Amino acid sequence: MPKQRRCPFCRVLFIPDPRVKGRQTTCGRQECCRERKRQSNQHWRARHPDYFRDMYPQQKDVYGTRAEYKKQYRKENPEYVRRNAAAVKKHRARGRIADPEDVSPTSCDLLLSIWGQKGNVSITHVSHTSRDIFVTVSPNDT
Repeated sequence: MPKQRRCPFCRVLFIPDPRVKGRQTTCGRQECCRERKRQSNQHWRARHPDYFRDMYPQQKDVYGTRAEYKKQYRKENPEYVRRNAAAVKKHRARGRIADPEDVSPTSCDLLLSIWGQKGNVSITHVSHTSRDIFVTVSPNDT
């Protein structure tokens, strides 16, 4: 039988997963894993105190800012600018489609659009399963 270990955070006994060959230190609960990760990050940052302080200014000097890069890319690729403008225009137009008339949620009469034809129907029966809703309708002669 595998040897039990005690989680250093919640103090619960657990059996380590045999696939990790003795490297598992926590019981696997989300809170314990999060705390282990927090401590690990804290330990790494203590050993590398200048990593985040020095990297960004150095990379900014070499590569510039994202805004500068995009400006340069757009200048060098006019076809991209035209394609992007058309896509944005199409996307914005899609949101401007007029909404159909509002229908009360308690109403049995709905305005139904089928294949571009409009007509009024009355719902006579509604049933459902876990995945589908079945509606029986009859023509509304008004």
